[in-house]
Amino acid sequence: MNKEAPPVSTPKLKRIGILLSNLQGVNVSALKFLLVQLNVRATSFEYELLPCDSDDEFIKMLSSKSPVDREKTRAGVVAFLDRYRTYLNQQIKSYKLKEESPDYFVLVTLVHFSDEYYSMRQGGLSILALGNWERRMAPPSILEFVLTLVLRESVASISKSLRTSVHLGTKGCLFDFTLYLEEARFKVLQGFVCDHCRKALEQDSYPGLADELTNVLSKDWLGKSTDAGSPAGIVSNLGFDLFLTKGLKPSAWESFLSTIQQEGVKELLKLIGGLILAGLIVWMGFKK
Repeated sequence: MNKEAPPVSTPKLKRIGILLSNLQGVNVSALKFLLVQLNVRATSFEYELLPCDSDDEFIKMLSSKSPVDREKTRAGVVAFLDRYRTYLNQQIKSYKLKEESPDYFVLVTLVHFSDEYYSMRQGGLSILALGNWERRMAPPSILEFVLTLVLRESVASISKSLRTSVHLGTKGCLFDFTLYLEEARFKVLQGFVCDHCRKALEQDSYPGLADELTNVLSKDWLGKSTDAGSPAGIVSNLGFDLFLTKGLKPSAWESFLSTIQQEGVKELLKLIGGLILAGLIVWMGFKK
């Protein structure tokens, strides 16, 4: 008599609360749009943008322009989470909302940890510290850095095997341990999950998660910035071209190139005509 195989349990959807703090110079509107777009692409995680109190002592510490001690930050996590969860529960009760707050959070900041680490995990909180991100690290853009690192922290919240640093060698794998943020660009650009980490996810009862992650990381879903209906096109209209912008915000030249791409040859001819007319006016003035 053949026994039926036991049913495969479907992993529970993991809700991740996203807090954005100390992001001066970053196009936050574009970043928020891309973060919620992950909800359309990822099926194992659900992301929600949550308010961040800039007056909280913990948030103030992570808003410093000077390097911050990572272990000192770690020591303040438990108290911060207690305060923050109390605040969220008060808001939910005040507005008579039905859904409870998530139990895991990712705090995205431009703080610079003094030991050069760019992430930290403690309890129910991950902190992304991108203060040492520089223009020369693009491509990819800083927004793509954030998306990729948010996915990395999401997996850390559910996988025991991949909760800590994994392999020394840089493979372009989402779970690379990279000593410097500059080398993390390969995991952002490549969108890859190595064999070791695939097996780890399978052992943790997440057999399909590696493929899901690579699909999201491939960035094919972004489309082109010239397509107004694609995510990349919408982000471009929000003022950040994913394929041109190298800094926290576009330079004048990058904005010019983006406008040309969006408006096409017609606008270019208008611009050239305007420059010629301006030149003629100046020339006629000198002639007189």
